[in-house]
Amino acid sequence: MKKWREILLFVISLSPVLGGLILYNRLPDTMASHFGVNNEVNGTMSKGMSLFMLVLLGLLPLFMRIMRAIDPKKANFEKFPAAYEVTRFGVSILLAIVGWGIIFFNLGYNLDFKKMTMILLGLLFAVMGNFLTQVKPNYTFGIRTPWTLANEEIWRKTHRLGGPLMMVGGVISLIAAFLTSSIAIFIFIAAIVISSCIPILYSYVIFTRLSK
Repeated sequence: MKKWREILLFVISLSPVLGGLILYNRLPDTMASHFGVNNEVNGTMSKGMSLFMLVLLGLLPLFMRIMRAIDPKKANFEKFPAAYEVTRFGVSILLAIVGWGIIFFNLGYNLDFKKMTMILLGLLFAVMGNFLTQVKPNYTFGIRTPWTLANEEIWRKTHRLGGPLMMVGGVISLIAAFLTSSIAIFIFIAAIVISSCIPILYSYVIFTRLSK
């Protein structure tokens, strides 16, 4: 079962590369690769470099597996397998959708990358937040600050706060994606930044209290 799961993960991750190779002759020599907050193209790459970038993104599941294997606390990963695998799949699916989006945009399809990014990141944050409380101390995955890594109690309390905050931030990001006003992007960025920064600050506060 684990073998087929890995195969499925790599098929998903590398599918934009396969699509790019199949559609290679239809793609422009210079491809749009970066987009601004108003969906304007603000960065381009050659066709070859664009596909190479998709290859690197497609290898992320392998990179995450390698990082787990060399983690000094790798034994702890056995205590939260669902959280780790859901995150690997979530990140890989997100990057695959973005990769396909770049391909279709360069084929002439009109795609709203701002809305797509807000929806995907919102969903990812909401899902990851649901599993974050399960994560045990490690150097690869989770809220890794000098203070959480120094003390298991700080790790546990920080993730108990960070999980629900990440879920709320993800839900707010999803709502912001469907707002039509110019403040939508501000709400999205604020939700992501606040839900990410509060647990970091909280871990420091707990550390200072325990150090007294």
